[in-house]
Amino acid sequence: MNFSRPEYLAWLWLVPPAFLMAAYASRRKLRIYRRVAGSGAVPQPRFFRLFMRRALLCAAMALFFLAMAGPEMTSGLKPVRRQGSDLVFLLDVSRSMLARDIAPDRLSRAKSEILQVSRSFGEGRRALVLFAANPVVQCPMTSDQELFETLLAIASPDQVDAQGTVYRRAFDAALNIAGAAQREGGAPTVLVLAGDGEDHAQEFERPASEIRRRRIRLYAIGVGGGAAVPIPVAVSATAPSGLLRDADGEVVLSRFRPEVFQEIARAAGGRYFHSLPEGPVAPRVSAEIAREEAASRWVMVPANRRPIHQPIIAAALLALAAALLSGDAPSRAGRGAG
Repeated sequence: MNFSRPEYLAWLWLVPPAFLMAAYASRRKLRIYRRVAGSGAVPQPRFFRLFMRRALLCAAMALFFLAMAGPEMTSGLKPVRRQGSDLVFLLDVSRSMLARDIAPDRLSRAKSEILQVSRSFGEGRRALVLFAANPVVQCPMTSDQELFETLLAIASPDQVDAQGTVYRRAFDAALNIAGAAQREGGAPTVLVLAGDGEDHAQEFERPASEIRRRRIRLYAIGVGGGAAVPIPVAVSATAPSGLLRDADGEVVLSRFRPEVFQEIARAAGGRYFHSLPEGPVAPRVSAEIAREEAASRWVMVPANRRPIHQPIIAAALLALAAALLSGDAPSRAGRGAG
């Protein structure tokens, strides 16, 4: 059995807690019956009757979740040529990207790297996510290269309200885009991350592991030099250039952190590239993507698929009907025994 929408299987984790809550609610109601019954004049239901009604509701919920995942009976295999991959670019637009330890500044170099990778990419679609503390989908998945380049060119720190880089949220946004794109067309996804490695949360292990589990390829491009440098900012209209300062008036220094990218690449099973002042890395990244594309162009998929969600939905409806028709009141046999 295969599933056309396996991401819905995660909802099944709600079922075991629901069964435990059903058992607890049944025992609690039975205790209330016994407390009210007192001497035994009032008939009491059995625990099995109380629990079965709630268990049928939980079973119906589980079956509905299973049907949502698109179960299919498959047989045989056939080779299929994959369509071009979908590229999701993640661009750090925090203020530290305005540092000028690499010409003309980190953000401009990161944009240039992304632009070159995108232009060298043939088939497939592109999306652009800007992020600092929170991610913003600057360009949804599109095959329009001109639109993508226009939205990339205007990317700046002003488009993200909260500053302070958090890679975890950016990866979560990219995974959502990748999941939606794969449901639409089934194309594999490639993530290209560009930034300076300053992560204020250091909580990227879980999404990076999820990237690896889904077999999404990740290429991280680190932009920056080795020394700590100040961050230029626009102070006012009359003073268009100044330096970013903290609450005490001290100049804020930013340092490129390659170890963060190395750790991300390790956790996600991807590759890390350092964009050096003397030369871009876009040609190497593009060549790596092209090599992976050629190696994974043909895949084996099931030759025959037969959806089986209808009988599962029917079983869920039967369980739901049985739960609604049954009640908590004692049966006639229970009344007679009382």
